[in-house]
Amino acid sequence: MDITKTPLSYYGSYMALAFQEHEEALKTGLYLNSLRGKSRSHMNVLKLIPTVSGAPIDYEYIADYNQISLRFSGGEISICFDSDAEIMIKGTGENTGLRLDTQPVYNFEYNYLLGKKGSEYCIVNSYKNLTKFMIFCPNGSVALNQDVYMDSKGSTNEAENQSAIDISSIDGSGFLCVIEDLPTHGGKPAEHEYSFEQSLEKSRKAFDDYCSKLPEAAEKYKDTQINAAYINWSSFVKPEGYLKRDTMFVSNNYFLGTWSWDHCFNAIALAGVDNQLAWDQMAVLFDYQDELGQIPGSLSDSTMRWNFAKPPVHGWAYTKMMEKMDFSTEQLEAIYRQIEKQVQFYLTYKDSNEDGIPEYHHGNDSGQDNSTVFRNANIIDSPDLTAFLIKDMDMLAMAAEKLGKSEEKSYWEQESKRLTDLFCSYFLVDDLPAARVMSTGEVIESESYLPLMSLLIADKLPASARKKMVETIKSDKYTTEWGIASEAVDSSLYQDDAYWRGAIWAPTTLILIDALERCGETEAALSVSEKYCELVHQNGFAENFNALTGEGLRDPSFTWTASTFIYLAAKIQQATA
Repeated sequence: MDITKTPLSYYGSYMALAFQEHEEALKTGLYLNSLRGKSRSHMNVLKLIPTVSGAPIDYEYIADYNQISLRFSGGEISICFDSDAEIMIKGTGENTGLRLDTQPVYNFEYNYLLGKKGSEYCIVNSYKNLTKFMIFCPNGSVALNQDVYMDSKGSTNEAENQSAIDISSIDGSGFLCVIEDLPTHGGKPAEHEYSFEQSLEKSRKAFDDYCSKLPEAAEKYKDTQINAAYINWSSFVKPEGYLKRDTMFVSNNYFLGTWSWDHCFNAIALAGVDNQLAWDQMAVLFDYQDELGQIPGSLSDSTMRWNFAKPPVHGWAYTKMMEKMDFSTEQLEAIYRQIEKQVQFYLTYKDSNEDGIPEYHHGNDSGQDNSTVFRNANIIDSPDLTAFLIKDMDMLAMAAEKLGKSEEKSYWEQESKRLTDLFCSYFLVDDLPAARVMSTGEVIESESYLPLMSLLIADKLPASARKKMVETIKSDKYTTEWGIASEAVDSSLYQDDAYWRGAIWAPTTLILIDALERCGETEAALSVSEKYCELVHQNGFAENFNALTGEGLRDPSFTWTASTFIYLAAKIQQATA
């Protein structure tokens, strides 16, 4: 496993280990990072520096899904998780030791030495990460030393502090060390036996148990599927702070939290695999749906943001989940209330000119942040938003039928038809959907595929529009060797690496595959699925990909990329078996 891209972590943990490469050689090395939401600016908690006879030593590292080994002349340091709250570190070799640089930023970050002589332990007060860490050596015969320097700057300023912990064996034979996450106050080392080998075996079993539930994938993709599963498994954090459920974060690298459409694609991949986890991924944001019907734009243990609404793909996502799992009556009732409130939010508070067409107030609301549709900073009537609401209404009709609500079923069917008719009269221009400026109705000239996301309702549209939309998305303007580009590749505004101005993305790929299937384009849907899986198989689980070369871009380890791979690899296996 490449820990420069995918950190080593553990299901439920707010800790991750990553090797960071810097131009400044002294900063290059292995770091323990905090995954708490407010750690984003200063994720580094500790730098782990192997020593021999107290002096730092060069090392090589090797990593798999369960442990990291730091190897150097005459010794080795092995690292694994014992649980979501504890990391085990074992040093072997004559005079092998470890320095833990606590990476202080402010004067009120420090480590302090506690305990009786001969059984000392340290607590690191990592204010920048809003947490503390306890470090102790459970099996005796180990020296734990503190190295602290604090400068005289004011406490609100960044400071030139130094704060480190040195671990060494008294008899020179090696050591065992534990790093424990303390999210609230302090603690004392637990009085029980610790075994690195038992911790490693427990970690292996936990991940193997998760993998045992995966859907079948083609032999070619099995290793890639395990990689995808690890990214997802290791990105779960346990309930803490705002999070009321086990929650899959977007990434353990830069995106510490869940966003209000990312969670849908992770839930779809978990449906039929682990139904409780699938349910929790959807529910974690709806736990905070407000009285107007909006859900937070993003959520972590320590941060809740309402600035952007994100696209309302949730009714469509629940429909996809229903293909793989059965919801209880209580769950269906909850889903019905959630999506009904969400639809009313968009029809009431995202339709400021009250023309019946909901608006995007910013590119971030669409999920396609910098799509060329938004380049002139207008308030936009976008076909995809109306299409998503139509799919929400269809889901509400389906749920109403399952719940025996015949009048509600009829109501949502009529609303879906009404909004579809409005879509056709307002958005279709020469049989293709076009975004418009809300204030004037002016058509926006753009070759972004944002309007083409409305292919999702093409089975409801006139045959001529359906045919032209399918032909457009299948054409080489959008579909490359690697998948579907977010901006036409021959557009003057296309860029290889500019987020939604050309790159291939997982969520929209899955939406368009589903849309093609609904239009009866089974062969085209399978082709795009195969392109996507080959893209990930060859180039990893990046946030997005260069549409022409397939190169992975931005965050190298993204959960919705992994979830979409797991889902599509299983579909390909079923289709070709």
